[in-house]
Amino acid sequence: MLDHRDIRHPDLGPVRVFLVRRPASDEPAGCVAAVTGSGRVLAPVEVDANWSMKDPLRFAAPATDSTKNLFVIYNPGRYDGVLVLVPTADGFADIGWRSPGEYFSGGRLAFYYARPVGPGKDGEYAIVQYIKGCDPSCAEGATAKVTLRWDGHDYLPTG
Repeated sequence: MLDHRDIRHPDLGPVRVFLVRRPASDEPAGCVAAVTGSGRVLAPVEVDANWSMKDPLRFAAPATDSTKNLFVIYNPGRYDGVLVLVPTADGFADIGWRSPGEYFSGGRLAFYYARPVGPGKDGEYAIVQYIKGCDPSCAEGATAKVTLRWDGHDYLPTG
């Protein structure tokens, strides 16, 4: 276990969330695991992290914002990403990894090459994501910066 945070889940009450590094195996290198105050284990979030990087799996500071979403920063080897654990009635929403078996490339609630910013005056984090273009090549492509904000269901581009 790397770290843990105690949070107040809006539906389940007290929940302890753990960041776990797995020993060498065929499984992803790490996971975010959670247990309710009554001892119920919630579904884990698998994540690849490159342990040669500094702090490749860590909580944002603070870990939650006014939306009650929980923010975890991960680094699979080149750039940081942000996992957002969104509370649901029975745990947390599915991260929605883009490709089965790939726990690093982003998804509905996983943003690669991104960082949380804030919390702002409204108490909420924004997510700043960088999108690398590959024209004329990935090495020479331009990088665009997009700011994403929570709309109550998803993180969507602003402005």
